[in-house]
Amino acid sequence: MKIKVGLVGTSQLSFPGPKEKVYAEIVEQMKKNAQAMSFDLVVWEKQVIVEADAKEAVAKMEAERVDLLLVLNVSYSAGFLVPVFYRIKNAAVGIWSIPEPTRGPVMFNSFCSNNMYQGINAKYLKDYKIKSKWFYGMADDERFQKRLAVTVKALQAIKKLKNSRVALIGGFAPGFYDLYFDERSVYSKLDGIHINRLHEYDEVIKRAEKVTDNDMKAYMAELDKVQNADMSCYADDLKRSGLKMANNSFALRPFSVKMYLAYKQLVDEFGYDAIAISCWPKFQDDYKYSVCSTIGMLNDDKIVAACEGDLMSAISMVALQEMSDESTTLMDFSAFDEEDDSIMLWHCGPSSKKFCQRNGYKISHNFSGMAHEEGLVCGTGIVRDMEFDPGKASVFRFSGDMESYINLTGDFIGNTKASNCGSRGWFKNLKLNGKEIGALDFTNTILAGGFEHHYPVAWGDWGDEIAEMNKWLGIKPVKKISYENYLQDSEDQE
Repeated sequence: MKIKVGLVGTSQLSFPGPKEKVYAEIVEQMKKNAQAMSFDLVVWEKQVIVEADAKEAVAKMEAERVDLLLVLNVSYSAGFLVPVFYRIKNAAVGIWSIPEPTRGPVMFNSFCSNNMYQGINAKYLKDYKIKSKWFYGMADDERFQKRLAVTVKALQAIKKLKNSRVALIGGFAPGFYDLYFDERSVYSKLDGIHINRLHEYDEVIKRAEKVTDNDMKAYMAELDKVQNADMSCYADDLKRSGLKMANNSFALRPFSVKMYLAYKQLVDEFGYDAIAISCWPKFQDDYKYSVCSTIGMLNDDKIVAACEGDLMSAISMVALQEMSDESTTLMDFSAFDEEDDSIMLWHCGPSSKKFCQRNGYKISHNFSGMAHEEGLVCGTGIVRDMEFDPGKASVFRFSGDMESYINLTGDFIGNTKASNCGSRGWFKNLKLNGKEIGALDFTNTILAGGFEHHYPVAWGDWGDEIAEMNKWLGIKPVKKISYENYLQDSEDQE
């Protein structure tokens, strides 16, 4: 979702630099940035010198509904201009200065104006609590472009969230009380988002019953190419334990496609950007079936689908998908290994095939959700058994009533370590809020701090963009709690 960036140039008559020429050059450079970073650019062509000029420029930018206003101090500019810019409605503000020639007289004094403007915001306008980000350099400078790109991605994600429609289908998973939140807190942070908790499990079942063999034909052809795990994933464990499988549910592939088409039809009808699916226990009780692979199919299509009715994770996944422009997934944190400072991110089998393009996935069973009879393992299908490809990835989730968030980056290491069956990957080189953290300290941070047990994941390192998005929203990061032997809680965050 593209944002609009407004550009306004300010100056003062007493500085002799070629202000109009420099501004024109920067406008042309910004047009190239707009194309490369995928934003729309709105330019105020005239130089802003007096307060009336500033008010005229801001009125134009408000009419254009810009998401970010960049105020470029082409030269030192009057202090009475900036309160007009800072108080623009419904837009973030960036204050920008350009380099000064290193010899001869001061030609622009641009940077000094940047300093003054930020000081005015922090001191003179402190009661307004206005956030603003500073920028420096010509528009084609690598550092400036990287800094701007982070802001663009962060604001794009906010805009997407504020224009999203999300739904809970069938309620939370039983007993998952840590996933509950008050949607009023979401509305206060993301004004414009639409949340619907009222869809029932039966609505999807009724749609699935109407799906025909012809509707399923193309999808079944694709799914039939995927191999069964043939229980090889579990063979050694079953042999050691002496247990036997109670049933073989690979025959549920057609039902999985029916459910996929039913959810997809509901999403299309209501225009949802994300859904949170109650995936148990009703499917297991009624059909001896796990909807995991269906969730994976939806995420293949970049229809954000979260497991176990986790609506807050679905909302978080919308932001991650907007940043990465790629399918996301939802994981549990299942184990940690101090030897190589890695953690295991795992779930039953709901992940998109975009996470295992190197080795693919197999169709398998899920051992959860059913009572286990003596001597038997009651498996329900179907799920996707996969080990994630190696590569950089990000974990992000809004926490509680959106008062905090987790921002973890690192690397999946591929199939280089033993792991449990399901959709999974060992994750190492951990950084929390951009700072290295060991597996034990991360574990302590999660458990002592009481973070929810779900972890949305996207390919790529989006740590800076996650941090900036939440800074604009006024949400605080979960911070490290170093492991100690005494009782700790969230008050021990460093």
